[in-house]
Amino acid sequence: MATQDRVSLPLGFDIPDGWVPVEPASVGAGGAVFVAVHSVPDAEFTPNITLSVGQRPDEAQITDIADEAVERLGRTMAALEVVRRKVIGTGLAPGVTQVLRIRTGEGQELVQTQVQLTVPGASPAERLILEIACTATPEAARRLGDDFRRFVGSVHVRRDFTADEGEDS
Repeated sequence: MATQDRVSLPLGFDIPDGWVPVEPASVGAGGAVFVAVHSVPDAEFTPNITLSVGQRPDEAQITDIADEAVERLGRTMAALEVVRRKVIGTGLAPGVTQVLRIRTGEGQELVQTQVQLTVPGASPAERLILEIACTATPEAARRLGDDFRRFVGSVHVRRDFTADEGEDS
C-alpha cells in the first residue's frame, strides 16, 4: 500500500452556514488541512467535515485509494461497512464517493461520507488526492447531507492571477 505524503495546496471553498472552522490538531485530525464542526452538535456526537490533501506519485486507481481510506478508518473502528460507492469525475480527474456505516469502540453508530478527488499534476508523479469527509450520527448525516454536498461542490484550487492575466481579481 502506498503512503500519501501530506502537502499544501491553495484551496478555496465555501463553509456552509452553521459550521465553524477549528484547528485540526485540536480535534485529533492533525493530518487534515481543514476541519469544521457543526455549531449545533448532537447530544452524542459533534458532526464534522475534514479535508486532507495527499500526494500520490504511484499509479494506484482511485478505487484502490478509496479502499485504502476504508482500510485506514477500519483499523480504528469496532465495525465498518461500505454502504454505497460511486465512481465520479473524468478519466483525467477521477473521484469516488462512498458512504460508510461505522461503529466506534464505545458502540456509537456513525455515518461517514467520503469523497476522494484527483488533482492532476504536471506529471503523473505530481498527482494529488483530496479526501473530504463528513462524519455524523445517522440522523444528523441525513439532516446535514446538503451542507456537505455544497461544501464539496465549492472546493477548488485557487488560481491567483493578476488582473492583466485575464481573470478578474
